[in-house]
Amino acid sequence: MSRINEHIGCNTEELTMNQNINQKSEIRNPNLFSISNFLFRACLGFLISYFVFGGTQPVKAQEVSLAVSPPVVEILLAPGKSVSQAFTLKTQGENIAITPELHLATPSDSDGHMMIDPKPLTPNSLPLTAIITSPTIHDLRSTIYNITFEAANTDISQDVYLALVFRASPPSTIYDLRSTITSPLARQSLGVGGAISSLILITITPAGVIPIDLSLKNWDLPFFHDSYLPLTLTPELTNNTSVMIRPQGDFTVISPTGKTIFSLPLYPNLVLGHSSRNIQLSYSPSWHDLGPYRLRLTLTTEGGTQITQGEKVIWIIPLRLILIICVLIILILGLTQRKKNTTLDID
Repeated sequence: MSRINEHIGCNTEELTMNQNINQKSEIRNPNLFSISNFLFRACLGFLISYFVFGGTQPVKAQEVSLAVSPPVVEILLAPGKSVSQAFTLKTQGENIAITPELHLATPSDSDGHMMIDPKPLTPNSLPLTAIITSPTIHDLRSTIYNITFEAANTDISQDVYLALVFRASPPSTIYDLRSTITSPLARQSLGVGGAISSLILITITPAGVIPIDLSLKNWDLPFFHDSYLPLTLTPELTNNTSVMIRPQGDFTVISPTGKTIFSLPLYPNLVLGHSSRNIQLSYSPSWHDLGPYRLRLTLTTEGGTQITQGEKVIWIIPLRLILIICVLIILILGLTQRKKNTTLDID
């Protein structure tokens, strides 16, 4: 019994010690709970602040939609003569004031893009006069503006490039309004905000005959080309006169036997005066083509008169087919030599 009592006494002491340890741990738990509670509240406050202040979108003013027709106008004008052109501005019925302005436009690159001067036009700086008449309201969404152009007396042919800019007023009521003109000539970006424009390309010629001086550049070809890959070319047409021209023509590929195997008519891109224009040409040869092929580019006027012609020779070779055949030959020779060596070893 005494041993049992001693054992029970020991268990009682161990239980008392465990209780003391639990009490100590319970004393530490409040600190741990306060730290975790603080972290939880901080995270919760951050999430609430993010969704309330960071997740909202800024308030924007109502957008204004404008469209002008025609987007591009080409005018041929004799000295001392005048011509009128109508432009239609369309809106979505917004209650805004529109101010028409004339700006100078200049070619900006070889891809047909133009840059518009942000400052309005000075009338005395051009060999012509332009008068914008009072607009005619067709309906709530369409307004017609008429401009009369009169050329001055001159003995030389020259071009004048303008942009009729329709500016919305006041600009502060517009959040995001950009000029985007999509035409065969260019896709332009205005240097003025809150406006849309229409390009006006005027040629003044005294004799009614347009001078032509067009040269072909970047017409260099590699010596050979892999027949498995398409052949892409980007020649450059340079207009050496001050008058714009819209050349036509075709791109042909002639086989080693003298037969025309490919022909592509050129898109009549407009090349402005004293500027250049890149044209895209592409030809996909057959996988088995082999030999010297002639690539010919012919440029003509709208009436069919030849302006210039460029011809280059390029060797089209089935490179990949040749490489595959060479690899197969090497493998066959290697296997044959190995078989011979094995036969000699057996003997």
